[in-house]
Amino acid sequence: MELGSLVPDPRAAEQWQHACFQDGWARTRPIAFPMTNPESHTPYPLCPPENFVVKVFSELSRATVQERWEAVNVILRLSMLVGLQMQLEATLNLLCDFATEIVPHDATLAYFWKEDEQQVQLRVARTLNPAPMEILARGNILNFWATKYSRPLLVPHGQNTQADALLERLQAGSALAVPLFVSNRVMGSIQLFSRAPDAFSEEDTQLLWMLSLVAETLLTHDYANEGLIRFAFTDYLTGLKTRGYFEQQLELEIKRSERKKTQFSLLMIDIDFFKQLNDRYGHHVGDQVLRDVASILMKDMREVDTVARYGGEEFVLVLPETGGAGARLVAERLRRAVEQAKFFAGSPNAIERLTISIGIAVYEQDAQFRRDLIEFADAALYAAKSQGRNRLVLYSELAQQQRREVS
Repeated sequence: MELGSLVPDPRAAEQWQHACFQDGWARTRPIAFPMTNPESHTPYPLCPPENFVVKVFSELSRATVQERWEAVNVILRLSMLVGLQMQLEATLNLLCDFATEIVPHDATLAYFWKEDEQQVQLRVARTLNPAPMEILARGNILNFWATKYSRPLLVPHGQNTQADALLERLQAGSALAVPLFVSNRVMGSIQLFSRAPDAFSEEDTQLLWMLSLVAETLLTHDYANEGLIRFAFTDYLTGLKTRGYFEQQLELEIKRSERKKTQFSLLMIDIDFFKQLNDRYGHHVGDQVLRDVASILMKDMREVDTVARYGGEEFVLVLPETGGAGARLVAERLRRAVEQAKFFAGSPNAIERLTISIGIAVYEQDAQFRRDLIEFADAALYAAKSQGRNRLVLYSELAQQQRREVS
């Protein structure tokens, strides 16, 4: 029987998920998640995950320091950030960036405990496979093993059916998983994937283990503040992030893009003719419309994206590692979703149709400074509204049009 013909037993999967996260933490007894033959439903034995656990130490060998001095410098750079005040999402993205500098790989997943939902959650996903990640959103087998053993794991293809199912979904030939700690408790993991088989070494694992140990203080501080930050930076009406949070994230995204030499896009969105709707039906209906539009904007956004209420009926989106073409696709999808939605103005019999206008500016392509990026996105939004509303405008296209008019 080929590996591709093995499928998860749904009942076993449900029992496995419950066992993994009962009371929020993985239990210590071994749990098998059997793969079955779809014809006979006969479970196949699993190679023990203990085989993948790597023995690591709290210090690096002299040879590693000498041969991998660039990676050691990355760990030292992280140690200098320990005293900084950062949001947890930004810290996890930063750790993924540093992991990329230490160990070349093709895809990254980062999981971390979500206190308000009382379960582990996928926080960072940089994958080879564009397929939907919903099935992995609440944890995967590598996070379970990293939590159970509190040690890194080197996972090749072809030795465990559970691991193979994950590797094949991510189009990978091998994986390296490192636990993340808060106050000496495993709260998540960083998982690296490579197309190549046996792409990672024990030395790679030791270096990432040191990165994880250094990150513990930073993660402990960030995790303790996450609840306070969530309250302070959440708009009470829509549930979106506030303008203050957006401005902080924008600054962090600029620094990250400078470091990685990548672009990101800023979308400014305004609800068309919102004042007339507010005047006609009252503020209680206007508030409900704002909540409904916010829900549409949040749907299908990535974990790394920032969606915030900028003020009044204006919203902003920050799309990391997204250029003008990608931002246009996102903006058009949002525009159509709002255009096609039905908004109830106080009763099921009073149905309103709404539209939005969107301005887009791209960091590096359109602007190199935060203030310019916001102004250019706002200028593109103003152009979209002046051109008839219910449309999107890229600042790059607006600037090109203005240059033609001048010439």
